[in-house]
Amino acid sequence: MAVPSSDVLEAFGIVDDPIPLPEGRGICYRAGDIILKPSDNNEEAEWISSLTESLFKRQPSVYRVSCPKEVLGGSTQRFVYSNWTAWSVISGKTASKDAFEAILVASHELHTDLATLRPKKPPFLSQIENRWMEADRVTWDEKRLEDVGNVNADVLALIQPFLQRLWQMKKPILEGMKDQLIHGDMTGNVLFDHNRETPPGIIDITPYWRPAQFAEAIVVADGLVWHSRGRELVDVYGTGNMRLQLLVRALYWRCLTFAIDSDVEWVREHLPHANFNMALTIVTNLLEI
Repeated sequence: MAVPSSDVLEAFGIVDDPIPLPEGRGICYRAGDIILKPSDNNEEAEWISSLTESLFKRQPSVYRVSCPKEVLGGSTQRFVYSNWTAWSVISGKTASKDAFEAILVASHELHTDLATLRPKKPPFLSQIENRWMEADRVTWDEKRLEDVGNVNADVLALIQPFLQRLWQMKKPILEGMKDQLIHGDMTGNVLFDHNRETPPGIIDITPYWRPAQFAEAIVVADGLVWHSRGRELVDVYGTGNMRLQLLVRALYWRCLTFAIDSDVEWVREHLPHANFNMALTIVTNLLEI
């Protein structure tokens, strides 16, 4: 695991020693009131930092965002130095089982702001080829699964029954939904203070170019699969045909990510706890109404 060097600390004006954080992928560090995050793609990291700065300056009342820290001394990039970014600490802990409705409210407000601030698709999105983006392209019929690299045949065989049922549920979305910038991984990246007196904090914006309601569908899918939420959460999200079709796609996408560039040890540990059966039963029953 990479550790931020003294040059990186100096570039961001950080005087405290960096301490590794266990959250997320275990690759970030905290130094005083600053979070240091490594960059997988400097163009993307610079773009997201600039976007988040714009969100921060809007002073939204329904959600909070962290403020990116600028590089000191006239670097070629404002927010990225030697593959690292720095962010102000935002208080709170990840969502509990009862917080999903609040995440949906925050998502609606965030995506209204994103549509205004960044109305055009960022060019780097088309170049990203990680497991989540590749699964997204397959889900939205932009790429065949056979053309995706690093598919683990054993894992795919395990999840194939779920994928097949979801694919059969998938129908065209006729409402002519508009794609926009979305945060495609809100569930684990919305932080709540213990007393809920401050708005939820949104971190680590993960960009996709899909309908805003798809971000909400992913949150609901995660609630069903990982957090034992039931029909009541889908009712809050919405049970119209368009929203159910987005939920089908969100479940398919989340399931398919297991099989691409698989961390087999992680899959063996976590897949048994993913309740796709219950989620599929709920959606199937709603589609039959």
